[in-house]
Amino acid sequence: MAAYQAFMEEKSEIDKLMAEGFVVVSIHENLDGALVRFQSISSTEQVKSLHLNTADARKYISTLLWVKQRKI
Repeated sequence: MAAYQAFMEEKSEIDKLMAEGFVVVSIHENLDGALVRFQSISSTEQVKSLHLNTADARKYISTLLWVKQRKI
């Protein structure tokens, strides 16, 4: 259950940033997970980073990007 809880916490952070008007500008994968950089739509100076440790969270962010790309 700990893996599921870790995923839900990371998913919650992703959803929170997206709801606040942030978009993904880069994803850097490494052996420790993925570092995702978000940038605010309203202010190009406002940048936040989120380190995703769980594979499910990395799949979730990839799915969000894929769905967004398909809508364009």
